[in-house]
Amino acid sequence: MFIVCLLFSAMQATASDRCTDEVFLRRAYLTVTGALPTPNQCVEFLDESNPNKREVLIDQLLESELGLKYMQMRWGDILRIKSEFPSNLWPNGVQAYNRWIYEQLLHNVPYDKMVRGLLLSSGSNFRAPAANFYRGFQNKSAKNFYANINLLFLGNRNCTDNGHICFSQIKFKSTKEWKEEIVYLDIHKKVPYQDIELEDYTIIKLRADSDWREGYVSWLTSSKNRRFAEVMVNRMWYWVFGRGIVHEPDDWSASNKPSDPELLGELTDYFLEHNFDMRALMKKILLSEQFNAKMAPEGGYVPQRLPAEVIVDAIASVTGVWSTYSSRVPEPFTFYPPKTRATHLGDATVSSSELELFGKVSRDVSLESQRNNSITSRQLLYLMNSSVLERRIRKSPVLQRIYVNSGSLEQIADKITLLTLSRRATAAEKELYKEYMEQTELSLMDVAVDIMWMQINSNEFLYNH
Repeated sequence: MFIVCLLFSAMQATASDRCTDEVFLRRAYLTVTGALPTPNQCVEFLDESNPNKREVLIDQLLESELGLKYMQMRWGDILRIKSEFPSNLWPNGVQAYNRWIYEQLLHNVPYDKMVRGLLLSSGSNFRAPAANFYRGFQNKSAKNFYANINLLFLGNRNCTDNGHICFSQIKFKSTKEWKEEIVYLDIHKKVPYQDIELEDYTIIKLRADSDWREGYVSWLTSSKNRRFAEVMVNRMWYWVFGRGIVHEPDDWSASNKPSDPELLGELTDYFLEHNFDMRALMKKILLSEQFNAKMAPEGGYVPQRLPAEVIVDAIASVTGVWSTYSSRVPEPFTFYPPKTRATHLGDATVSSSELELFGKVSRDVSLESQRNNSITSRQLLYLMNSSVLERRIRKSPVLQRIYVNSGSLEQIADKITLLTLSRRATAAEKELYKEYMEQTELSLMDVAVDIMWMQINSNEFLYNH
């Protein structure tokens, strides 16, 4: 039932170093939204004559619901949004926290203001969602808060100064409402030191009867603190290309220098000049020569295996057979609506055997390296031999519609290829399918099943290239 896998089918040759429109379309959708473009979206973009159509597409994707939700997932990974151990945010807290992040992205809140809102938060975990930042730590000590803040926003894994004292007023208390917790400040705590000296020799002054976090957070998010901007620039570069200019993206040290200091400097200047506009920064990266380049080795774009959630969603969207998700955490049990995307779950506690197989992130730590996008033999065996996947393809309502509404093998090949690989089938591929049908004497529907299964198994489907 399986045609020999086609590895990265040849694309239409171009005279420049830019990738083809077919490649750019798929690359942009997967990078920004974590979803494949629909066949109609493919045809519309590929037939569009506007010379600026790539920029128009990027604007549309960055403002789309799918784009916002996928970026929300990225933030959820590093903020460790999870109902159960070790974050123990509980489903209501997870829902509120995710909504807060989504609204920040929807309104394109500048990065510095978003971080200020996160780090200066207090109140109920249900009604002041950003306060879940401090609840999501198993070790709720000022030193642990400070270590994680340094890791997230400065890429510093080994901070040795006394800045943690700025977070030593944070306290927690429960209420009579189920699983509600209040994050508050012991505002009358005695000042241990008048001045706190940070590693860069900045002095933070502590004043009685005030929020000690204010001085540190103002220093952290200042445009004068270039490292704060650099770390976010590098993180976004990592989200797009799978490798940071500083790599690992959360390990900034004297022994881990940026691979291209000029590029990092240029992007950081742009980010600061645009007042920490994350959407503008992402657009600049997506319109860069690197993102628009041909795939290596001919060009500069290095293929990346799709993240677990994206692969699972892609298989579901092309077959029309979706997984169902529910949370095992009680009070309340959470049942997700039909056709919920794995990229939209918002809670690392919710999973499936498929997601685990492809390396779904655990969200136990705030390191980008916790996500494993390597291809494994177990994954390949599942894709090639799984009876579950075979049934999904054979019973696919999408494939049935393609079969019913097509009059020839060529039409079927084009429609399936647009669905799975975001391009039309090549003449060579159509000839291959024709020969296969003649040699095996399979029915047209059986050949359609084999084409879809072959394409799902191809590197062209499993990788963003």
